[in-house]
Amino acid sequence: MVVGIVAEYNPFHNGHKLQLDYAKNVLGASQIVVAMSGSFTQRGELACFDKYTRAHAALSCGADIILEIPTIFATSSAREFASAGVQLLANTGIVDTLLFSAECNDKNLFIEESKKLLELENSGKINNEINTLVTNGISYATARAKALKTFLSEEIISSPNNILGVEYCRYIYANNINMEIAVMKRQGNEYNDLSLSGELSSASAIREHYKLSGTIEAVPEETINIYNSGIFLDCNDVSEILHYKLLTVDSFQQYLDCTEDLSERIKNKLNEYESFTQFCQVLKAKNFEYSRISRVLCHILLGIKNQEFKASKEKGYINYIRMLGFSKNGKSILGDMKKRGKAPIITEPTEIIDKYDIRSSDILRAITTSKIKKSLPNEYTRKFELNNI
Repeated sequence: MVVGIVAEYNPFHNGHKLQLDYAKNVLGASQIVVAMSGSFTQRGELACFDKYTRAHAALSCGADIILEIPTIFATSSAREFASAGVQLLANTGIVDTLLFSAECNDKNLFIEESKKLLELENSGKINNEINTLVTNGISYATARAKALKTFLSEEIISSPNNILGVEYCRYIYANNINMEIAVMKRQGNEYNDLSLSGELSSASAIREHYKLSGTIEAVPEETINIYNSGIFLDCNDVSEILHYKLLTVDSFQQYLDCTEDLSERIKNKLNEYESFTQFCQVLKAKNFEYSRISRVLCHILLGIKNQEFKASKEKGYINYIRMLGFSKNGKSILGDMKKRGKAPIITEPTEIIDKYDIRSSDILRAITTSKIKKSLPNEYTRKFELNNI
């Protein structure tokens, strides 16, 4: 059994280690393949460590192959993030089981609700609700989230992890992907809880603690030296470069998920800009949720436009498989991936790599260079390193 996981590992922590252990010890996985976001996360924020550091941490704790979700989808809505992650795993040709963690671990309920969602989409009911909300100035992603609350079980839509689980399952059934589903009950505090509360603290709490203390806590022992050798980045480290970008753009409506109303709001509030997170709070309103705003600002920063996103999606989400790292155990199935995979596998950047993957890495590199006052290799000159774990 080869188990696939869609993740961000921002950073990889003890809860993630439990999930890998569950895959191998409970499900009996021979290998674990992870589809992971790169330099920016689904919330639209800069990742706290670069993608290679985060991949190394996961490999040190039991993951076998780490693949990068294209930036254009890794920074998108829950639906598109989930769809791209599942499609990436499916395109390997070797993943037969998808494992995800959620507050609800009733697999049958996820299956029932995802199939119900498909029926609602096919009948047009949920799309009619979404369109009504969109005409009132709400983005598609936010409208979809609100529509889900209208039609789906309260237990399922009660948390972002549960909603992601439904989206994973929906995509699998909508596209007839031959992949089993396994659900592990999420342990520890809430995903957005900022208080460090023991060994199973959230990624948000771990980042906040590191920001304040300069030390990494609540992560597996195997990862501590890896993190200490890396460079911690805060989401506000993009503040200056984002501010400059906002000052040089006349209209923001061309960027992914940005409506005319939000574009005008950004222009009208720009003189209040201080930092990335502060400006997200300034822009926040009844129809503009924080997470949506942070994603839109990320899309503006990276230059991700609506038409380009649509074109990438129509091509089937995944056109190549970008390898970030693999273990000795993972190396044993690379041959099968090459034979059975549905997209070319690359370890070195080439002309087929999406420009947004390069751009996001360049921004992260520029910020890191400014922090440590030392030049770093770019995506084209960085040497691929096998993690001999």
